[in-house]
Amino acid sequence: MAYRVGDGCIGCGACEFACPSGAISQTDAFPVTYVVDPLGCNDCADCVVVCPVDVLAPDPGWAVCRGRGCPLSSSRYAGWECSEGEDRCGTCGSMLWRPPGGAWVCSRCRLGEERRGASCPKVRHAEQLGLTVACEGAR
Repeated sequence: MAYRVGDGCIGCGACEFACPSGAISQTDAFPVTYVVDPLGCNDCADCVVVCPVDVLAPDPGWAVCRGRGCPLSSSRYAGWECSEGEDRCGTCGSMLWRPPGGAWVCSRCRLGEERRGASCPKVRHAEQLGLTVACEGAR
């Protein structure tokens, strides 16, 4: 579902320090505030518990990693892993997935133009919003 920083952020940085995926960063605004990258957020909520002013909340516009809407919540993908925003495909920006005992793959690029099969709902939502999803590195 990704989290968002609401009004009232005091700029303490506790959320950025607590985020294991590095999805929270400082904005250029003054006073200092923080923002959550929804594609990098893996819904762990580590940031929520450390926020002294309780301004982090779930953003209902985004799917929950491994929850409702995520293909990996299906028994069809039992044992699969997702890069959960830590690494994304260098070509299309989609999350990378790994089948049990296999290598990391991008389901979108692997399927080519057919575009059949499952893909990350967070990436699809970002594209619908016109957000850039491409990234520089790949596993």
